[in-house]
Amino acid sequence: MKIDSQVLKFLNGDSFQTSLNVEIGKEKHEIISRESAITAIIKNSSVIHIGCSDHIQVINDKIKNNIWLHKLITDNATRCIGIDIDKESIEFIRNELGYQNVFHGNILTDEFKLIRDAKWDNVVLGEIVEHLDNPVHFLKTFKEKYGENVSRFIITVPTVYNIRQFKNMLNYREVINSDHRFWFTPYTISKVLVSAGYKPDKIIYANLQSLSIKDLVKRKIKRIFGFKVAYPYYYFNTLIITGDIN
Repeated sequence: MKIDSQVLKFLNGDSFQTSLNVEIGKEKHEIISRESAITAIIKNSSVIHIGCSDHIQVINDKIKNNIWLHKLITDNATRCIGIDIDKESIEFIRNELGYQNVFHGNILTDEFKLIRDAKWDNVVLGEIVEHLDNPVHFLKTFKEKYGENVSRFIITVPTVYNIRQFKNMLNYREVINSDHRFWFTPYTISKVLVSAGYKPDKIIYANLQSLSIKDLVKRKIKRIFGFKVAYPYYYFNTLIITGDIN
């Protein structure tokens, strides 16, 4: 979806249609993971990482496979702090893994002087918004508290426009994380962000879904003959949205 002036009229609520037809785009996208996309965006910048911890049981495996996001951000940012409401995970990361740039607390209700006393290039919220009861309130409150301190946002969410979900639907199934409150599309996550006062400007498709044997064979043949391998948006599981906070 291209966030142009026409789409913005609907995102801002200046225009309304019961059946808005938004073109997502027919271009194909290169294979990229959520972690590598975020790492490339934040490289050599200062970062606030909200929801930084992950489940204790998977952190070591993710580090081993080089996909634990907080480590990747810490290694590539000029300055990084992580904040998470999960006290047990934060204590594990600090005491067992040795990362002293993580802090326990609620970003909405607690005061973080480290944020208030500095200027930050990016805030990263990876796979958080779909877990929130009221994502607009969460994002709006963060902006009101720290919007003057942070320039840009990077948010990732699962997308319902995915060929795997379509296949599940045809089999009369919904396969979902049981703690999720929402499925998102490019338009609906943009609507949430604009409603909270943010300015989304780019959408990236990441995390290629598991391919069928047929698709894997086709991809291998293309690579053998030197062709670029890319896929339409509905082959990806994750939306990455970036933009300005003010």
